[in-house]
Amino acid sequence: MQSSFNGKRVVIFSGGEAKGTDDVLAEVKQLAAGGGFGSIMGRNAFQRPRPEALKLLADVMAVFKNAG
Repeated sequence: MQSSFNGKRVVIFSGGEAKGTDDVLAEVKQLAAGGGFGSIMGRNAFQRPRPEALKLLADVMAVFKNAG
C-alpha cells in the first residue's frame, strides 16, 4: 500500500476468465481483505443480462464499502 502512492490511489487487479457470481464475489472479498480498493470486472459483469450485472456490481461495491 505504501508503494502505491501512499495508499491514496485505487489499485486495480486485472480481470480474468468468466466466473459464476459466487466465485466473483469470493474473489472480490479476498481482494478487499487483502487491502485492495477495486477490481476490473470486464466480462464477469458485462456479459450478463443487465439486471444480473447491476446486482453483481452493487454487491461488489458493498463488499469494498464494508471492508473499510
